This record gives sequence, structure tokens and C-alpha cells, in this order.
Amino acid sequence: MSGVRDFRLEFLGTGTSAGVPCIGCSCSTCSSTDPRDTRLRCGAAMRFVDPDGCPRTLLIDIPPDHRQQALRHGLDRCDGILVTHAHVDHIFGLDEVRRYNTLMKAPIGIHAEPEVLECLHRIYPHIYAPHRNVNTSYVADLYDVALHPGRALHLFGLRIQPLRFLHGRLPILGFRVEAALPDGRPAPEQPGPLPLAWCTDVSGIPPETWSELDGLTTLVLDLLRDRAHATHLTTEQAVDLAGRIGATRTRFIHMSHELRHADLLSRLPEGMEPAWDGLVLGEEFSSEPGAIRAD
Repeated sequence: MSGVRDFRLEFLGTGTSAGVPCIGCSCSTCSSTDPRDTRLRCGAAMRFVDPDGCPRTLLIDIPPDHRQQALRHGLDRCDGILVTHAHVDHIFGLDEVRRYNTLMKAPIGIHAEPEVLECLHRIYPHIYAPHRNVNTSYVADLYDVALHPGRALHLFGLRIQPLRFLHGRLPILGFRVEAALPDGRPAPEQPGPLPLAWCTDVSGIPPETWSELDGLTTLVLDLLRDRAHATHLTTEQAVDLAGRIGATRTRFIHMSHELRHADLLSRLPEGMEPAWDGLVLGEEFSSEPGAIRAD
């Protein structure tokens, strides 16, 4: 048995890079009164109790809306950040994590590919080279952890496998997450939504990744819109891939304002649904649109 318990996945944001509603748009989605049609930029929190009985929070990406998301979900700690890639809508909330440093009195590990870590150092010199700041500044306290597809990361009782995906021509990461035994192997019994795979900004799955998508309870997968796009999956493509992967349940993310939640839901096969901001997947909760609950 794994020592991880009370695991839940909280969807902090489920929208594309422009967010929904979009600035200056009055389309049916942007003007919708359905709370599931309001989508901040994509990110998630994995909250659980580790084998030593300590509460833990791991973030997946750190979008520009992170402060708003953290306040909504009552986040008060961050034990690490998993970064999929260095696009603005996935990393421009990094300044906000300084509050977690203050609350926890500890540095935070940034887990990303070496190329992404280099981008973060270039984008955030005031964080990574604070000695160069003209004034003494209140900045985040971070340290780097390099990730590589095929090399599992072990954190607080979880086994996290970086997965290679394609975002157009850009290689990016997704993550397979499962509870681990003390020796690091996946536990035979998995709590709540585990094992899960987080696959945002996907347009293609390389051959070497497919085996890592076997046996999932939860698949979280990119689905931008119905029309073709060079760097994201369409509705048809996402449904096809999800069917081939065969997870117990699939929740779609990174949706544009071209998709209304209720309409998309009505068109999806059983077991597949669009996620929404505030959705929580876990063992001890029930789902309710527009509320921070779980299913």
C-alpha cells in the first residue's frame, strides 16, 4: 500500500492563453452566465497527505492568473512546481510564489526541462540573480530540478513520470502521476483519481509516450476548439486520442471561447467531459458546476 492519502486534483484554470471571457469579446461564451464558461489560464494543484502525515501541495504550471486561483482555492503552501513549457500562459505567475516562501519559510523547487529552466532564468533575472537588483527586493526563493522524459521524479510519496508531447514543433512535457511504494515502484492500489496524466498544449503524442498512458484512471487532455489549429488538438482529435488511451475518465482543458461548456458536454462520449475552473477530483467529495468540489 502507498502511504499517500486524501489525494485530490484541483483545476485552477482550464482556459487557453487569452482566457475566457476574452478581452473585447461579446460572443455567447464570453457573455455566458454559466460559471463553467469562465476559464482562467491553465494550471492545477495536487493536494494530498504524504506518507509522513504532512500536507503537501504540488502545482502544475504557474499561469498569470495564479494569485486569483490561489485565493479562490485557499492555497497556503507550495512544495514544488512542475512546469510543462515556458510559454507566457504557463509561467507568468512565478512572482506570486514568494508568498508561499514567506508562509513556509522554505525555498521551492522548480521542476522543468533544462531548456525551460534556462528560459526562466532569462525571464526572471530579479528572482534568479537578486544581487543585481538596484534595491533589495522581495522575490521568490527557488531552486532548479532538471527533468528528463523517461526519468521518474519521486516527491513526497508520489512517482511523477515526465512525458514527451509535441506542441506543434515544440517538444514539451506532460506528467504521469501515481502513488509510489517506499522503493519507488507504483503502488498496486492508487488513491482517488490516480494514476493520472496531465497533458496540456498537446498536438501530437510521440510513439515512446504511448506506453506511459496505459492504465490511467484520469486523463487530463488538451482540447482547444472544433476548428483545426497548428499547436493544439481539435475536439475530434482529442476525443479520438482519449478513446485510444482508454482512461476511466477524461477531462478536457485549455479550451477557447469558441466552445461553450454545456454544448461541448452534450457532444462528448460517455466518460469524457470538459473540466471547469474549480473542479476537484478526489475521493471524498462530490461534483457541482461552479463550485470547488470534486467528483
